[in-house]
Amino acid sequence: MQEIQRIAAVSDLSGFGRCALTVALPVLSAMGFQVCPVPTAVLSTHTGYPNPHIRDFTDDMEAYLAHWEQLGLTFACGYTGFLGNQRQAAILEPFLTHLKEQGAMRLVDPAMADHGKLYSSCSPALIPAMARLVSLATVATPNLTELCLLTGEDYAVVTAQDDCRPCVEQMARRLMADGCEALVVTGVARGDRIENCVLSSVDADPVWVGGPRVEQNFAGTGDLFASVLCGWLLRGVDLVEAVEKTAEFVCKATAATAEMQVNEQDGIAFEPYLCELK
Repeated sequence: MQEIQRIAAVSDLSGFGRCALTVALPVLSAMGFQVCPVPTAVLSTHTGYPNPHIRDFTDDMEAYLAHWEQLGLTFACGYTGFLGNQRQAAILEPFLTHLKEQGAMRLVDPAMADHGKLYSSCSPALIPAMARLVSLATVATPNLTELCLLTGEDYAVVTAQDDCRPCVEQMARRLMADGCEALVVTGVARGDRIENCVLSSVDADPVWVGGPRVEQNFAGTGDLFASVLCGWLLRGVDLVEAVEKTAEFVCKATAATAEMQVNEQDGIAFEPYLCELK
């Protein structure tokens, strides 16, 4: 039997509300990987709920990763999600650089914004710091808002176009020019569909992959997408096919969650479908 591959998953841990590590841990475990969490913060709930209790983990991250280095731990993948500040990004730069030198996959989900603006807990100083992490990625998965912030474009201008796809493709290539090997721009709304732009290299032709759009905006959708995609890529699935399989899974789970009338802040009820990822 082959040794189980390890994933270093860096993001926040919320006690309630399906997002970040509470999505990555079950999804990637169900897909057959050992998920080793690096919490950036521990919260009673994610910040979409009022007045969560938050314990910032920035001061512990260097010692946490240093202990792993002392143990000689190796990882098939480093997967980064929500970061609370630019210092956390700076701590992760040498970690991702080391993984790159070892030939491990790096999936960077620059989870810092949506619907045209930064999350309330994020400072603008995080944007250039996150861009440096994206430059170290094998694959990065910004949503449209994050792509605009990382490339200095106006989200309102981009989304006001009748067809924003050419603009998205241009921004994606510009972002990749700094070193990111492949890019998946998620959550581009077009009528009754939600689409993702896939660039497997800076010179590749873009491929658009999508599915039916639901009216609800469930928390943690990007986390679910990035986690499932990470698993398929580590299994050796081609990027475009991996995005197709991921989009199909997320669309199915999202539609079922909407039918269940789950509160949007509670996130996508993906648990009944984990068996489909085995």
